[in-house]
Amino acid sequence: MANTVYDVTTWSGATVSPYVDIGAVINQIIADIKANQTTQTTRPGAVIYIPPGHYDLLTRVVVDVSFLQIKGSGHGFLSEAIRDESSTSSWMETQPGASHIRVKNTDGNREAFLVSRSGDPNVVGRLNSIEFKGFCLDGVTDSKPYSPGNSKIGISVQSDNDSFHVEGMGFVYLEHAIIIKGADAPNITNNFIAECGNCIELTGASQVAKITNNFLISAWAGYSIYAENAEGPLITGNSILWAANITLSNCNRVSISSNKLLSNFPSMIALLGNCSENLIAANHFRRVSGDGTSTRFDDLFGLVHIEGNNNMVTGNMFSFNVPASSISPAGATPTIILVKSGDSNYLATNNIVSNVSAMVVLDGSTTATRIIYSAKNSQLNAYTTSYTLVPTP
Repeated sequence: MANTVYDVTTWSGATVSPYVDIGAVINQIIADIKANQTTQTTRPGAVIYIPPGHYDLLTRVVVDVSFLQIKGSGHGFLSEAIRDESSTSSWMETQPGASHIRVKNTDGNREAFLVSRSGDPNVVGRLNSIEFKGFCLDGVTDSKPYSPGNSKIGISVQSDNDSFHVEGMGFVYLEHAIIIKGADAPNITNNFIAECGNCIELTGASQVAKITNNFLISAWAGYSIYAENAEGPLITGNSILWAANITLSNCNRVSISSNKLLSNFPSMIALLGNCSENLIAANHFRRVSGDGTSTRFDDLFGLVHIEGNNNMVTGNMFSFNVPASSISPAGATPTIILVKSGDSNYLATNNIVSNVSAMVVLDGSTTATRIIYSAKNSQLNAYTTSYTLVPTP
């Protein structure tokens, strides 16, 4: 049987050094896989290994085969924002390490890795069981990578896919770290994504995604997690820090639980459009001030913002500590939970601790909202009479 395990540093078929252009080398390896695996029943896929080292990527990689694992030996993250704002003459390291890929893209493309196969997926099939594991994608630019920024994308999946995995990866200084379109059962876990414009984006439609145990840090101008038209994602165990923002658009039956959210901006979890039967439970929200100002939302938007029906917000801890002078708009009473629209939403046993007066707000179009031990009488601002309140003692 033909070789199915490739090392980018030793494979004899490469026409360029992987340290010069690892993108070209991986494309050549994928071409070799396709040349050797030619029938429906002889395509087991392959492993492409990236040993520790510093590699430049000049050419976009196009992944159009299933069962491919691209893996390194460590996510190698180093804060380039701290580096670029510091005197580093005495530092031991000044760039990421382990299996470290510098995304330079001199070919005019935006992506480091594009996962895409031409043809109708109903005819050629979906791309299955592709894995990215244990290496670092570094956008390298010393200009702000945020949106609009350096335009670079770490991994972009643009064909329907099943069981796509991103695990143990590092991402830094990219405008978009991970974009996955048309995902069925993707698993994004144990990654360190920081100083990127956007961390994780599920576009088009997806189902039963798992986004777990990640560090998502400083998505200043975009999203920590974004999903549209998603059915049943599980978002749990993540540490989401600075500009923390989970935004769901027209998503149903999402479980958002046991996450740590620390942000200097409003809007930590937003359910937009028509979002129904979602669970937001046992998360810790901490809202502080400093290090930038939100240009998207003010403090009336809510730390949790709900549009839709039969959503449940329960057992969460809200810690709000912002000087009155820093609240926007000036003089406003900040909103902790805003039920913007919808019927039969349920807020239960949430604890609010705030250094200033803070409110749970029901907009006028909302109906049949139930609020159980989630606000005192003085903490509820209702523009409707269609609700039930059992106030926090």
